[in-house]
Amino acid sequence: MNNLKPLIPYLRAHQGAILLGVLTSLIGTILALLQPFLIGSAIDALQHNRPVSDILQLAALILGFAAVQGIFTFFTRYSINKVSREVEYELRRDYFAHLERMPQTFFQGMHTGDIMARATNDMSAVRGFIGPGILNTSNTVLMFIIASVLMFGIDAKLAVIAVLFLPLVSIAFTVIGNKMHQRYEKVQAQFGNLSTRAQENFSGIRVIKAYAQEDLEIGRFAKANREYVRLAMDYQRLSGLLWPLMTFVLGVTAGIILFVGGSEVIAGHITLGQFVQFNGYLGMLSWPMIALGWVVNLYQQGVASMGRISEVMRQEPAIADRPTALPVTAIRGEIEFRDVGLNYGGQPVLNGLSFHVPAGQTLAILGATGAGKTSIVNLITRVYEAQQGQVLIDGVDVRDLPLAVLRRAVGMVPQDTFLFSVALRENVSFGVDQVDEGRLAQAVTVARLSNDIDQFPQGLDTVIGERGVTLSGGQKQRTAIARAVMRDPAILILDDALSSIDTATQAEILQGLQSVLAGRTSLIIAHRISTVKAADQIIVLDDGHVIEQGRHQELVARGGVYAQMYRRELLSQELEVEVE
Repeated sequence: MNNLKPLIPYLRAHQGAILLGVLTSLIGTILALLQPFLIGSAIDALQHNRPVSDILQLAALILGFAAVQGIFTFFTRYSINKVSREVEYELRRDYFAHLERMPQTFFQGMHTGDIMARATNDMSAVRGFIGPGILNTSNTVLMFIIASVLMFGIDAKLAVIAVLFLPLVSIAFTVIGNKMHQRYEKVQAQFGNLSTRAQENFSGIRVIKAYAQEDLEIGRFAKANREYVRLAMDYQRLSGLLWPLMTFVLGVTAGIILFVGGSEVIAGHITLGQFVQFNGYLGMLSWPMIALGWVVNLYQQGVASMGRISEVMRQEPAIADRPTALPVTAIRGEIEFRDVGLNYGGQPVLNGLSFHVPAGQTLAILGATGAGKTSIVNLITRVYEAQQGQVLIDGVDVRDLPLAVLRRAVGMVPQDTFLFSVALRENVSFGVDQVDEGRLAQAVTVARLSNDIDQFPQGLDTVIGERGVTLSGGQKQRTAIARAVMRDPAILILDDALSSIDTATQAEILQGLQSVLAGRTSLIIAHRISTVKAADQIIVLDDGHVIEQGRHQELVARGGVYAQMYRRELLSQELEVEVE
């Protein structure tokens, strides 16, 4: 039951509709139970040769009650099932919103397919428990209580038999239900693994085809699929046991009632009409008891699925606004690192790192792979938190700034460019509330994406496919650059953003970026010195430390690591020219 506690606030918000559904269910149950009474009365009337008009009147009442009962049954189902759909919507909305707040480390530790399985398959199981579960539970409880009272009013002996035998079904369900719960959890976990494997194959289909691994991946998927079927069949074997068990118990009960009740009629203790009435109540209890088996099934699925959803929802974002966050609404862009230290999995990445970038200036960061360049960017945007020292924006520790304000002030082009499966226009204007066509054209021009617009069938309105599959690596990077420029941020970060772009286009982009970088705080991470020569200051990292710092001419004159990198780049360019 602990797994279901998170559902209480959602159900409480719809308690009016739930109470209405229970009320209409009560009225519908009463109307349904009046019909066996009327049928019994009609049979007794026939035995006593009552006028046909009396029989017709009873028949009319039966039809009338059946019609009104149908109306109330409709409102019962509508009210309860609407609640289940609303709760499913709200729960999925909150689940998605929670995922959006989680840090990147969370997604590195969970498979995307498993996350998706919880948002789809598990959500449907919870909805099934709330809708049909509540509906059939209320119907079963009300029907059992009222029918039992009426049956005792007819014949106590028969009623005791019925009341003793029918609950045996529930006892059997309880015994089997625990094992069903355990098996269903395994089924859902394997479904998550299956979804993950499919998702990874679809995302990496180009690599799979390039390495001719289709048959191998088909085999791996088939193996995971067979395991899912095996676990599902283990669950279904238990689920299938419930129905024959119910049929057997209800059949035994009906046989005993027929024998004992027939003896009561022969002995004159009850009339034939009352016996028919009693069997009518017993028959009306058969479906609720069968439905109870379904409810137990839904309950086990709902508990298991809600547990999987809650497992994610219980995890709090490691990075969030502090209660004491300052009411800052705008950022100028001054950046300072004071003795910053950062570890990944116990391994130091940055050690005592310090530098200062006045607002409106450009800082270039160079260094070998693994030197800590991207880590600096992650600390500025609070993807990670510094374990030592401080990262300050405008003189304020980034941990004291509202997270939304901080990230809205940053426009970033990451190493791994991600594009959405929408039109090119929407990718460029992503994160912008109001799209200005002039700004859009400027961003596209600055990124030199305008050079390729004519190649796209619908220009900027061309849908570029999943993750921009129809674009080249350079086009993806230029789209990401246009997106960052379009945002007009206070701080612009280019994290190796020109690595997939040829030298000539890079020169054009750098020329176009001059007006964008002017008066804006910018961080440029690059491997080519030609990309960063014009920066106001340049730092060279090695093993998380700043080993050189200054302007281009100063560092070249110093003859250190930067100067060696510059000479190697010039030599490489000369060799390329000779080859051409």
